[in-house]
Amino acid sequence: MASLPPIIKPPTRPATPSLPGSSPNPGEATPVTTTTMAGLLTVLICFIIVALDRTKLISAVHPLATMLYHWFILLSAFGIVLGVFNVFYHHLRRIVRGQAEWGLSLALVTTGIATLVAGLVQRAGVTGPLVQWIFDAFLAPGAATLYALIFFFMAAALYRYLRITAPGGAWMVAGALSMLLVQMPASANFLPMAWADATAWLIQTPIMATFRGALLGSALALLTAGVRYLLGRSQ
Repeated sequence: MASLPPIIKPPTRPATPSLPGSSPNPGEATPVTTTTMAGLLTVLICFIIVALDRTKLISAVHPLATMLYHWFILLSAFGIVLGVFNVFYHHLRRIVRGQAEWGLSLALVTTGIATLVAGLVQRAGVTGPLVQWIFDAFLAPGAATLYALIFFFMAAALYRYLRITAPGGAWMVAGALSMLLVQMPASANFLPMAWADATAWLIQTPIMATFRGALLGSALALLTAGVRYLLGRSQ
């Protein structure tokens, strides 16, 4: 009996890659695509309005820019509230499950609720005497304690990273010690005025310029991450 000839399948075209959430059918819009385009268009419009307001090229956009700032404040407040609820949920779940260090979570939730109630029961809000007492009795000493620990942190950093034998290490150690001595109230009174003025000039001019460059780079990185997220390429 003669065998049948083999069946030859027609070649298939490789599937074209698409963005996550995009529709496989061309010309069909999806919620992700619509959200992406709306988000990019909103960012572009807000950037143009704020740029025109800052450069004062068109004075008529100032009320619109002010309204955008108010919206930004409202969105920031909503984000803060959402973050607070997220922190409370995370620590309450740790307390209920009895996970490790649940006592610290209990202390955080208790103090947070106490501070919130203290601010709500007083008509003056955050300017009330009870809230001010909480700030003066707990937050200010805690901040001072953390500032005092900076000395030991700097000493550990000098020993581990800023080795004097490394290239340029001596200059880094000298600069770090100078900044630390000038910022400490106990030693600032005994330093020469020229030393303090030179350190203040370093802080206000080259260090501040570097800090602004770092802030600009962080802002551009955040903008790039937001655009990548809107385009569905966050992974």
